[in-house]
Amino acid sequence: MTLRSTGSILTALALTALTLSAASAQNTDTSPASTTVIAPAPQAEAAPQLESQTVTEQAKKKNRFRIGPEVGVFLPTSSQTRSQFGSSWVSLGVGFGSIGKVPKTGQTSLDLQVLYQTRGDNHAFLAPIGIGYRTALSQNGSLTTYVGATGDIYLADLRSADYNVHSGLRTGFGGSVLIGINSGESGFVEARYLAVSKIKGFDLSGLNLTAGYRF
Repeated sequence: MTLRSTGSILTALALTALTLSAASAQNTDTSPASTTVIAPAPQAEAAPQLESQTVTEQAKKKNRFRIGPEVGVFLPTSSQTRSQFGSSWVSLGVGFGSIGKVPKTGQTSLDLQVLYQTRGDNHAFLAPIGIGYRTALSQNGSLTTYVGATGDIYLADLRSADYNVHSGLRTGFGGSVLIGINSGESGFVEARYLAVSKIKGFDLSGLNLTAGYRF
């Protein structure tokens, strides 16, 4: 075998080896790709939903119908009235609607109270029924200072032995001006002056100091 023939054979073997190596590499590259598992994203926190529920509950509480007692003392200004029925009367009332944070734009509500006093054989019953209007003067945290006025029909029942008065139920007209402070959403203290037309000759005007609460 000549040197030239031997070189040709070696060249052919080298080319064959290169061809086989390339084919093997191609088969390795086409093997299935590895699969990457992506974990599901964690669920969003429930805080926004809880916050939404809290806001909804607060709105329902604010908009619900509210009612509560109002108690205090009534001080008649007429000496004749004081001598017959006493200088201080019990004041009882029922309040309707929220009293929290009276707005500067104003708030209208039902005005209803019962004033009652006995002295010996004499007694006086007075019940103003009407509409009240309040507007805020200032707000400092949970405290709101307000002023207002009411217009009322007064139902009265007076009995005075000295003046021979046995009125039965009578009506009068009048109103009041007021100033007060409420705290939070429920409690308040208020001072008002009631101006009342005379009933059976008695002037029933006076100062009324009241504290109230709403449920």
